[in-house]
Amino acid sequence: MESHMTTENVIAERGKSVTIRYTIILEDGTRIREGATKPLTFKIGGRKILPALEEGVVGMRVNEVKQIPVSSEQGYGRYKEELVIKVDRKMFPDDIKIVPGRTVQYQNRDGERANFVVQVVENDKVVLDGNHPLAGQNLVYEVELVSL
Repeated sequence: MESHMTTENVIAERGKSVTIRYTIILEDGTRIREGATKPLTFKIGGRKILPALEEGVVGMRVNEVKQIPVSSEQGYGRYKEELVIKVDRKMFPDDIKIVPGRTVQYQNRDGERANFVVQVVENDKVVLDGNHPLAGQNLVYEVELVSL
């Protein structure tokens, strides 16, 4: 007797590689990364993506769409005021256009580098934010399982 496996009876399990498309929904209902132009492939349990998102995919079937809530603690962490710093404008080369929203790399006295987003540009000061743009937010990932 021949056994025929179809995608309908195969589910996502730990250890399997999956491909998903996703949209992130913010607390206010704003949808970002709509339709995620490029599908994301990962191994469940491989720790390459947020663990809460990995766990949420477990049990899904191909073509299934599911909403997976991800708290700020499970996602990009809490918003840390200590990562908002004010620096002298002269710290940046004159040829770099410093405008709100621009990402810049900042190096501390120890030589450690980190990415910061320009928040405010004052006359001689620049306010930089080192938090992940989604830090402090509870999110919902709307996920479509594309393939196993």
